Amino acid sequence: MKKLTLAFCLSIAALTLTGCGKSSQSGQVSSSSSIASSTVSTSQQTHSSSITSSTDDSLNPDKLTPAENAALVMYYRDAHMPGSKENDYSADMGNAGQGATVKIYNKDNVPKGDGPLYKNYPNGAQLLYSVKLNNGRQDGGHLDSAYYTIANNKVYYEDTDAGISAEGATPAEMVDYANSHDGVKRILNVARQTKIVDMRGKGSSAQGSTNSDSKNLTPQQLGTLVALNQAPDWFKEYLSDGTMYYGNQQEMKVGPAGFDYITAYGDSTSYIYFKRDGNNVTIKQVDGTDKPMVTKHVTVSGLIRDYYTNQSQKDEVNGYVDELKPISDVAHNN
Repeated sequence: MKKLTLAFCLSIAALTLTGCGKSSQSGQVSSSSSIASSTVSTSQQTHSSSITSSTDDSLNPDKLTPAENAALVMYYRDAHMPGSKENDYSADMGNAGQGATVKIYNKDNVPKGDGPLYKNYPNGAQLLYSVKLNNGRQDGGHLDSAYYTIANNKVYYEDTDAGISAEGATPAEMVDYANSHDGVKRILNVARQTKIVDMRGKGSSAQGSTNSDSKNLTPQQLGTLVALNQAPDWFKEYLSDGTMYYGNQQEMKVGPAGFDYITAYGDSTSYIYFKRDGNNVTIKQVDGTDKPMVTKHVTVSGLIRDYYTNQSQKDEVNGYVDELKPISDVAHNN
């Protein structure tokens, strides 16, 4: 049947962090007064800067420091993940001397592992925040890292499908929860030794190379990057068997209108459909023959960053492209 099985996995190593408001020079502003009160100035966001909370033992949602906000989001997110009733996911936040590192990225320039696999950002989101405990275990029972974004007066953190939750939470909601569940001490314990690192604008030369590669990608190259992102083992297996094809909807009248596809030419589950719109790529797949088509969104720049940056990666991808067969070969052989 040459089926393609989708795998939706929770990235335990990358959970969601709290939002800092705006950079005084970036022009990116949080939508809420409570989040804006957690503003990180340009000088605060420099590499290796440390932002600590007050010595008070309470949290005020209208006066959160960036470090408090980050620790608060991590605690709240951990407490709302599946299995939290059986596992004390935030236990490591209470360890003596515990701290964290918060990295701030432009949402379209986040390294693999620090942000969502599926880029389902809410409207208005501009930045991605990644937080990791300095002394965490990340063994499945301790969710010691997180990522999140801020938009529309709310924080949106990592969900269980390696994307971003559709429903956010306000600072007031998170503080109320922490107060009612004795989480404030853990939050302040982490916040007092938290470092903020601004990663925006890093590696501009590499970004220039990414932009050039993005403009020059052929549909076959883009399809290969999409397949590597969605189902690398499936793609490589049938490619090595000589039964992996590239086509578009006009050629064989399959799939959504205007979409290209990568296929092993089996049943409906053996197709990955994709359509580019600028830097955005819409992906559609059937996850099981009795289920409807699933739609996902990624960015071209993200695919290039993860699979097409250095020369060895480019050589690998272009080698795969050379092995792809045009879907017209199927018609000729039948």
